[in-house]
Amino acid sequence: LKLIGQRWYYFKDPWNIFDCCIVIFSLVCWGVEDLMTTLPVPPTTIRIVRLFRVGRVLRLVKSARGIRTLLFALIVSLPALFNVALLLFLTAFVYSIVGMSFFGKVAYYAGIDAEFNFETFPQAFIIL
Repeated sequence: LKLIGQRWYYFKDPWNIFDCCIVIFSLVCWGVEDLMTTLPVPPTTIRIVRLFRVGRVLRLVKSARGIRTLLFALIVSLPALFNVALLLFLTAFVYSIVGMSFFGKVAYYAGIDAEFNFETFPQAFIIL
């Protein structure tokens, strides 16, 4: 619609050109997906082209001050989020070891089977 309204002026803005290329690539990928079985194109190539769709979000970040503020706050808080995730991992690690020591030799019954038990560390960690 924007292309119809602005005609050739649409292509003077680099973001509009980028947006147009993404739409064209998306349409090409959509058409090629049906032909994937007959064409010798690796699926990774199509996935890489799809990755460029994320670039459309950059256009929003440029124009919207609120989104830019939110993304900046997220980037600034990443170290704190990493510390919280590390603390959560450490807690699950300790409780997995405690669960193995208390419940590692429990016989199978009701909800305890070969898949869900505390016999090994990976199983205990996944259960938590």
